[in-house]
Amino acid sequence: MKRHIKRAFVALLLPLPLLGCGGSQQNTPYNNSSPTTVVNQSSTPAAPTPTATPSSPTSQDKERPIEFTYLGITPDKQNIRYRIKVNTAKQISQVDLGVKFTDESGKVLDETTLIWQNIVRSKQQPIEKDKTYDVEGYLSEGATKAEVVLKRVVFADGTYWQNN
Repeated sequence: MKRHIKRAFVALLLPLPLLGCGGSQQNTPYNNSSPTTVVNQSSTPAAPTPTATPSSPTSQDKERPIEFTYLGITPDKQNIRYRIKVNTAKQISQVDLGVKFTDESGKVLDETTLIWQNIVRSKQQPIEKDKTYDVEGYLSEGATKAEVVLKRVVFADGTYWQNN
């Protein structure tokens, strides 16, 4: 029942960013502390939609700008948890995570990209150096397992660091 209420609430919030800004990115809060935006991709590989412009150069830093740790599914089995520790002084605008949700039998239910932007009470906050952010994000319905990996860190100047 709780999951259905959450889905209805999220469904109501999805069109709101489109009404005022006319942009194509959707910011969907899942909790008040550090929400995550979900960008669905088809199960067949397709070209991802980058948030930075396609001509943006990749950051030359060889060092990882963040430490990412997947902490697993919450005890109530409603959300996934992960931790982001910022190591760089360069201003970060978002962190892209690759997520694959599977059921008990191992069947893939959904593969998606989660975009974390440190949005608190519907307002984007700076992502600060030397801070650690504990985040809860959406768990796909019916999923009993989630694999979460760091894909990319996008900086405020339009450059990005790609995890290879």
